[in-house]
Amino acid sequence: MMKKPRILVLTLSFGAGHLSAARSVADGLRETLAGAEVRLIDALESCSPAFRAFYVWPYWAMIRYAPFMWKRFFETRSARGAEQTAPVRAWRAGCRKVFAALARFRPDLIVAAEVGACEIAVIAKREGLTNAPIVNVITDFEAEPVWVKPEIAAYAVASPEVGRQLEGWDAPADRIVVCGIPLDDSFARRHDAAGTRRAFGLDERPAVLLMGGGMGPTRMDEIAAGLLCEGEDLQIVALPGRDHRTRARLGRLRSSETVALHVLDWTDKVAALMQTAAVLVTKPGGVTLSEAAATGLPLVLFDPIPGPEEKNAARFVEAGAAVLADRTDTAVAAVRQLLADATKRAAMSAAARRLARPAATGKIVRTIERIVAATEIGRREPFFFDRMNNYRQSHRLWPEMEKVSARLGK
Repeated sequence: MMKKPRILVLTLSFGAGHLSAARSVADGLRETLAGAEVRLIDALESCSPAFRAFYVWPYWAMIRYAPFMWKRFFETRSARGAEQTAPVRAWRAGCRKVFAALARFRPDLIVAAEVGACEIAVIAKREGLTNAPIVNVITDFEAEPVWVKPEIAAYAVASPEVGRQLEGWDAPADRIVVCGIPLDDSFARRHDAAGTRRAFGLDERPAVLLMGGGMGPTRMDEIAAGLLCEGEDLQIVALPGRDHRTRARLGRLRSSETVALHVLDWTDKVAALMQTAAVLVTKPGGVTLSEAAATGLPLVLFDPIPGPEEKNAARFVEAGAAVLADRTDTAVAAVRQLLADATKRAAMSAAARRLARPAATGKIVRTIERIVAATEIGRREPFFFDRMNNYRQSHRLWPEMEKVSARLGK
């Protein structure tokens, strides 16, 4: 009898987007694959201090304080077709607990929702820790060569352009599925605007939603301060997420006579807030932009992280759904202009909705379901640790077997 599938959804929480997308896929799998055991692991939660110091912190430092260095590093890595973001030994030593958890769980399929997660899954497969097919879920409108590995069973991508990019690095075209970026199912529902306003203490003035993505250089406080000084009859809803520094800076600002400032702690009501807002001011993370598209929310974009976020921003600007501001004052001016021009906001809202892929999670889940169905889950070759355990059992029994053989010989 075929066993129920075990599916591991693996990510690294560089910003909130990767984790949000991974959760969406995990939730979709639990709802669709009856009886499946689905486990979500964030590799950064259990990585070693040394790995955090030499892999995580340098990335944070570059994008926060020296984004030009990260831009050069990312472009160089892509141009030379790099196959790893870190050496195999660094992953094995730094994420030892993740490899151990993977071996214990013995997944029948692995979903990699971040490029480092793809590397971990491929290393585990090459070292015999798993035979599971790997499905990559790419949550930006830009990829890099590290995603492409012969072990990958399918690539779930945000757009046809990303698919063509992967093909240029020799990913098989028949393994690429254009799905969109997975979103929380709250974005598929209509939320009561009046109820949302009451829940967050908002009035009837136009609401400007301000988000920073939780990583990288962000001028949320500067933009909020500019709107407080120059805005007229509006309210700002700032969501710094888990960026405690930005939250502290925002906390030092005060509402003006005409502009109210609401700085919120972490909330899972982002879909409701987006449906209530008139404009979203944000860094262009792939998940955030897809959420805005799903709600038809006009965008003012700032501070893209070099690489994928620049491509994300360009896609939405070219489509007419966003304005990209290179300075604080231009971001503030763009918000004021949009609030004053309902026709422009409506056009940008329509352009955003044309970019939306609300069925992305379902399409990714169906892709995974097909791979699971095509895989003989109950009749695989033994996993590495199964073979080792069998060997250990045989080794312990060997002396007894020799005694029995000796007696039979007599």
